[in-house]
Parts: sequence; structure tokens; C-alpha cells
Amino acid sequence: MRFTPQQSSSLANSVYALSRTSSFEKAYQLLNATYQGNFRFSESNLVAGKTGAGILKVKTGFGFLLEGQGNYEGNAVIVFRGTQYLADWLSNANILYSRSSKGYRVHDGFNQAFRSMLPGIKEFVSALPAGTEVHCVGHSLGGALATITGEWVANNSSLKPRVYTFGSPRVGFTDFAEGCTSLLGCERIYRTYHTSDIVPCIPIWPFTHTPYKSKDYGIKTPGLVPGAEWHDMSAYEKNVKKKSWDVLYSERPAPRSDAGIEQWLKKNIRVPSTMEALEWISDAIGYVVRKCVAAVASTIDFVGASMFTIMDKLSYILSRAMRIDELLSDWVLYLMRKISNFLGKVSAVETTDISRETIRNLLTQLSKKANEMAYQALSKTLAAGRAI
Repeated sequence: MRFTPQQSSSLANSVYALSRTSSFEKAYQLLNATYQGNFRFSESNLVAGKTGAGILKVKTGFGFLLEGQGNYEGNAVIVFRGTQYLADWLSNANILYSRSSKGYRVHDGFNQAFRSMLPGIKEFVSALPAGTEVHCVGHSLGGALATITGEWVANNSSLKPRVYTFGSPRVGFTDFAEGCTSLLGCERIYRTYHTSDIVPCIPIWPFTHTPYKSKDYGIKTPGLVPGAEWHDMSAYEKNVKKKSWDVLYSERPAPRSDAGIEQWLKKNIRVPSTMEALEWISDAIGYVVRKCVAAVASTIDFVGASMFTIMDKLSYILSRAMRIDELLSDWVLYLMRKISNFLGKVSAVETTDISRETIRNLLTQLSKKANEMAYQALSKTLAAGRAI
């Protein structure tokens, strides 16, 4: 059974009863009345996890482990909600990296939250009958958790899950996105996003989305400036109503190609502070860095490093490539001009004589600005969650 956009979005939205009602007991009552016996919600199948940054770690009710009955017989659901704590993890100082169950590079904050929930998930999955269809569902941070969970289930059981995410941030590096896509199959991953939702734009490269260079389900929404209302799960549920996955896929924005990125980099046009421009810049960083890495014979292994350390290594690779290859120097300069323009520093990069420190500062400022844009949306749309 493949969930429809309506079924998966309803589950992703319903789990917010954990933070919207006055108690867990009232949340269980509301959810059981909504699903009329198809799923049973109770303390026994509540997913609890630790979230927060630094010393502020809080154990909260994060979602449910559900075995279907009636119309959902033979199906199991692992569903997560989002949280304001995602904003804390998106500051440059808190962006660290660790390994997923397959050894791929993922955001450490997402990974640590998943690991705090893993004992319950492991017990639930191991008890499922053979042939059970597993559905991992989540919104915002919950989408990141659903993606990591999907990889874990596929890697540690005979079950092959489906993953449904709404407004998810980027979960891991290219190796995770490629590996998870290969492990599950792109046809079993449904990443849905609003074009006016800033959260799917972050963290910037070297993070990338899962599935990798494959199907996604973008919903065109008005406005170029990030709107907090477009990150709200209720808006996602409303906008997929009565649409099939095929219709959502046909309506998505056209993906960016390498040729398109080259043309965009060369154009001498103003770069506004919009989400579309941020996506172009992030893709352009990946494109230019790949060119430079090939030339300088370097590797990019950032595990255990902060975003500041990552910027150090990126600036080293880009500045070294500029010194050894004139063509690469042009591409790096094009990229730095775009970033500078996006930041409002219109005349900051004028010549090819650009230092490693300037490159590092521009990349760091770009990451900081993107995270600040997302913070506003997260603080307005997501509840911090009820502590246990």
C-alpha cells in the first residue's frame, strides 16, 4: 500500500496534537477519535526523544509507532512532528556531522535525536510481521527524522519502507542522499515542499536533499520572500488535498541543471534575498566545489567538524583552485560575486585577487543569513513541544 498525499499529510499534521492539546491524554483521545480504530494512540506507542542544543536537552513526545488495523491492516507507521529546537541546531556553531546506520554523513543534531528514539523504534520494527508495509512520515525536523529512520529500517531489517516528508531540511551530504536513495529506491521517497518555505533550503551545501537528483514534489506558492505560513503543516495538508502524487510531480518547478547553473553564474544580474536565489547559490557552490576538488586532488571529510571548520576547508579548496587554474578562478569569482550580491555587498568582489579569508567570510555570512531566515519561520509555526 502506498499512502496518498492526503493520507500521509493527515498523519504528519495529526501528530501535532501532542503539542496543541493541553495534555497527552487529550491528544490520545483526539487522535483515536480521528482514526476510528485504524490506529491506536496511547502512551505505550509514544515516541520520546531528546532535542535541543548544547546543555539544553529536553525529552519530549515526538511521534508514534503505529500498527494499522481495519483499512490499514498490514501497514505500520512511524510518524514524527517538528519542533522549534530545529532552529537551535541551524546556527553555525551547532552544525556538526556524524554517521548514519550505513556510515553516511548526516547532520549530527538530527542523528542524535534519532538515536535517542532508536531503542523504541528497534523494538517496534523487530516485532512487525514479515511483509508489513512500513511508512516513515514527518514534517520539518520530523521529516529529517523520518528520512534517517527509513534508512535505518531498510539497513537493519528485511522490510523496505516508504518515506514521506513535508518541509524537511536537508538531512545529509551527497553520500547519504545517494546511498539512501539507492537503498530505498527513489520511487519510495516522497519529499514534498512549498516553494515559499525556507526550511527546505537549509542547511546550505554540502547538505543536499533525499532522494538525490530524483523525484520531488514541489508545490508552487506565492511570494519570493520566505513566509512562515508556508512552513505550517496545516498549509501542506490543505495544498495536497485531492491531488495525486503524479499531479504534484507534474506541477513542481523545473530542476536546475549544470548547464543552467553555469548560465546563472555568468549572468551579471542582481541577486535578491529570496529562497529561489538561495537555492541557486547552494547548487552553484556544489557545482563549483566539485570542479575545484577534482583539480586540487583534495577530499572533503567534515565529520566531527563545525560549520566554521567546514568553511575553512571550502575556502582552502576554492582559493587553491584559483591559484592553479585560470578557468577555475573565473568560476570561483562568479560564485563569490553571486554570494556577495545576495548578502547586499554589491561591490565586495571586483577582481580575481580574492583572498582565502574573504572567501571564508562570504561563505560563513551566507550560512548565517540562511539560518536566520529560517529561524523566523520556525519560531512562528512550530511549538517547542511538551516535556516528559
